[in-house]
Amino acid sequence: MYNECMLNKIKELNNMKNKAKKIEHGLYEYRGFSIKRIDASYTFWNIAEIPASGDIYDAHEAHDATNTIAEAKEFIDKVYFRECA
Repeated sequence: MYNECMLNKIKELNNMKNKAKKIEHGLYEYRGFSIKRIDASYTFWNIAEIPASGDIYDAHEAHDATNTIAEAKEFIDKVYFRECA
C-alpha cells in the first residue's frame, strides 16, 4: 500500500499547484526562490533565495545547484519546505 508521503506526492502531481514561473530565458521563480540556468562546460541550475525587500534579480547568493530544473524544484520542496519527495 501507499504511505502518506506517496499519497501526498500523487495528490500534488494531480493538482500541480506549485509551478515555476518563467521570468525570462533561463530564469524562473519558484516558491520564493530563483532558479537560474548556468551554462559553463555543462549546464546546471543555481538556487538562490529571493530577499524579502527585493525582487528576483536581487537573488544572487546561490548556495545550491542541481542538474535540472525539476531537481531544483524538488530540492526546494524537500529542503526548505520539508515536503515529501
